Formats: sequence, C-alpha cells, structure tokens
Amino acid sequence: MMTEDVRVSRVSLMRNLVLVSFVAGIPRIIGAFFLRKEPFGDAYCYIEQVSLLRGKILAGTFSVPDLFGFWLPLYQFFCSIIALVANQPAYVAKLVSAGAGIGVCVLVYLTSQLLTGSQRAALLASLAIALNPFHLQYSSAAMTDIPHALVVMLCMYFVLTERWTLAACFGAAACLIRLDSWMLILLVPGIQFMRQRKLPVISILILALPPAFWMFVCWVATGDPLASFHAHDQYVASRLLAHPEFDQITLQRTWFDGYRLIYAVNIAVLAGCVTALWLIFRNWRKATSKDEASAIYRPLICALFFFAYFGFILLAYFTKNQSDIWPRYGLIMFSLGLPVLAYSAHQIFTGRSVLAQALILLALICGVVQYRTQAIHLWQFAQKEERARTIANYLKQEYAADQSIRIFCDDTAVRVISGIPRAQFYDSFAAPRDKEGFLSFLQAKGVKFMVVPFEAETSTPGQLFPDLVKDPGDSFEAIMTSPPERREDSLYRIRTKETSPPG
Repeated sequence: MMTEDVRVSRVSLMRNLVLVSFVAGIPRIIGAFFLRKEPFGDAYCYIEQVSLLRGKILAGTFSVPDLFGFWLPLYQFFCSIIALVANQPAYVAKLVSAGAGIGVCVLVYLTSQLLTGSQRAALLASLAIALNPFHLQYSSAAMTDIPHALVVMLCMYFVLTERWTLAACFGAAACLIRLDSWMLILLVPGIQFMRQRKLPVISILILALPPAFWMFVCWVATGDPLASFHAHDQYVASRLLAHPEFDQITLQRTWFDGYRLIYAVNIAVLAGCVTALWLIFRNWRKATSKDEASAIYRPLICALFFFAYFGFILLAYFTKNQSDIWPRYGLIMFSLGLPVLAYSAHQIFTGRSVLAQALILLALICGVVQYRTQAIHLWQFAQKEERARTIANYLKQEYAADQSIRIFCDDTAVRVISGIPRAQFYDSFAAPRDKEGFLSFLQAKGVKFMVVPFEAETSTPGQLFPDLVKDPGDSFEAIMTSPPERREDSLYRIRTKETSPPG
C-alpha cells in the first residue's frame, strides 16, 4: 500500500510539473518570438553585447577584456555561445529568458511542495507566477532579471535540500549576473555553518571566485580592479546631477518608489512573507522536540533569501547607491516569496484562527487585483508604438540609400533595431565633452544624423545642448523631436557648412 501511494504521488508530481511547464512555457515562448518591443532599454544593450561577443568569438579575437562592461558578463556570454549556432542574438537572448522563466515556475512548485507538503498549494503557487503578466513580460525580454532569478532559486533549492556544493555553484553563477547576489558569499556559507557546525571552506571558495574573477577582468581591461564600481558611481552622479530631486529622500518619492517595488513583489507575497516570520517564531517557541524545531528550517531559509534581497534593494536606495527603484527589481523577490506565501497560507488555512484566515484572504484578493493592473499595463505596452523603432526605420532607409553614412547615437535600442553595422555609429564614449570640440568631432567624422535619447544625462549632446528640442540652432536640423507633453528620443540631421542656414 505504501509503495502504491508513493507511485501515485510521483505520478501526480510529474503531471503537475508538466502542467506548470506548459502553462508557463507557451505564453513565454510566444512572447519571445512575437513581442517585438523590450520592456526596458537595457535589453538592447544586452543584445548588442551578445552580438559583439559572438563576432569576436567567431573571428578568433575574443579575450578576457572583452567581458568587461557596465554589467556582469555571464548572461551575455552564455547567450553569445548559443548564438554561435543560431545567428539570431536578439531571439537567443529572449529565448534564454523564456527558458529561465519556465524554470522559475517549476522551482516555485518544487520549493512550495517542500515547504507545505501539499501538491495543491504548490500547484496554485506555481500557476500564480506562470500566469503573472509582469513576469510574462520580462520572461519574454532580453534582460537578466529572470535568468538571475532562476539561478538564485536553484541556489536556494539546493540549500533547502542541503546539497551545498550545487548551491554554491549556482550562487556563484548568480554572482556573475547581478551584483546584489554577492551577498550570497555570506548567506549560503552562513546557513551551511549553522546547519553543520563547521566552516564550509569549499562553498566559500566557490562563491568567492566570481567576484575575484570580475575584478581581474576589470584590472586586465582598464588597469583598475574596481572600474565597474566607479562606472556605476559616475552613472548615479550623472543621474543625480540631471535630476536633483532624486538626491532627497522625500515622503512622496519614497511612496512612489515603494509602490513600484511592491508592484512586482505583489502585496500578497509581501504579506505572506511577513506572516511567515510570525509563524516561524510561533512554531519555534511551541516546539517540544528536535524534529518540531527542524520543521521550521525550510520556511526560515526561504524567508532569509527573500528578506536578504528585499533588504539589499532598500539599503542601496536609502544610501543613495541606487537612484531609482524600478518595478523589475521586485521580480526576484516575487519568485522567492511565492513559496513562502504558500507556506503561510497553508499554515493559516489548516489552522483555526478565523481572523488570520480573513486577513490572509484579504491579502490574496489584493494580489489578484494587482494582476489585473499588470495585465492592463502589459496590453498597453504591447499596443504602444515604439519611438526607437520609428527612428530606426528612418535611419534604415537612409542607410539603404547610402551605406557610408555615419550616425551619432546614444540609444542602443535604435542601433540594434536598425540593423545597421555597429561600425557606422559613434556615441558619447568617444566624443569630446565641450561644444566646439563636439561639433568639430561630428564634422570630422562625417556624421550625418544624431539621435539624442530622452534620458539625456549620460548623452553628450543632451548635456551640451539642453534646449535642443526647442532650438536646434545652426548646427542641427530637427527631423523627429520629442513632443512637449512626453519625453521621447529625438532625431536630428547634422548641418554641414554648405547646408547651414545663412547667418
């Protein structure tokens, strides 16, 4: 009889995993192929980096300094390896995210099942993320948010099952995708030490390797092992200079940024994780045996992972190392927190407290309402005309007529969508920072068009000519300018001495 129950349980587990994979996979793969736009401009930077790395690998010129950039390199490098076979860097990058999104949904199921012992609760939790509109949007994007969440979830899952070397390896992978995961260097060995009561030397070495490797890459590429940190500091300083209001922590701004974070984390997940802390403490106090005390180990670990990432974002924000909180930052906490919500809901609904059941039910209803808001935003996003594509199509036509044209463009989205070779573009990294020098640079390089992004704080022309939209002057001819009521990219033609209006 017991063997038969185990067999039925395994069949049910496999059936649910297949169901979750299909429900999660179909919309994500469709989105990767047919959702042309990216939800955030950084995606085009990743696609461009994937293309550059692929080209250097094929040409046999790839070296360690090529990994250096503003972001950690694992996602881009992994996608470039796949793109060696499938020469479609944009689709490869999006499909890697889609596959990662499916993996996250499966891991939410497996983790929730470990925490609750209930396949029904685990299935509900996994379907909640599989059908989440915001998670769907970023699972179809060439961004690191979902792949990063996958390796962090794998790290947490192997910590829960006490396979420490695997946990350290996936934690190390996370450390090479996003900087916030460097805290795993302390978190994972700390948990292992508390569990085994001995120093986990192997885990520490594995987790310390990625930061050491990255600083080596920075040193080889620039001579400064902290070059990427300095680049980040310069970006934050430029953003604060352009937006002085971001330098003040006001109640209105904190409320707005807090809402953007909760938008992705989901109010039900946050409530479930806070509730879990109370349940863990209560069960620990009531524990009368070692087995009862060890029963809180798994929910405690998941809560630690959730609040570690939640706390990191808040710390970076309030110490002004993070100028903004974007909604996508909450995606990893949404993934980590859903199993904890499943644990809290399962504990409360199997208990006797009517008040607790009513409160958790109210939080779940609020979470469902949030799904409706995200679905509306996803529909609006899919329908909205993309400004970068409009400008890119214009430049593509110009390039078809004259393949020698040079373009100054600080918007990576325009460069990627246009399909024009990267060698035809110049950007602010290679341009002089003064007006006279910049204009001479444009003339000397034979630049015919200039694209200024709406976020002009890191764009030289945007800084040198802050009133460019209202008054292009004698040096530029406006082709597509940003409307007064909204901030958008602008396109200008560079006037030569022959085409400049008479003085």
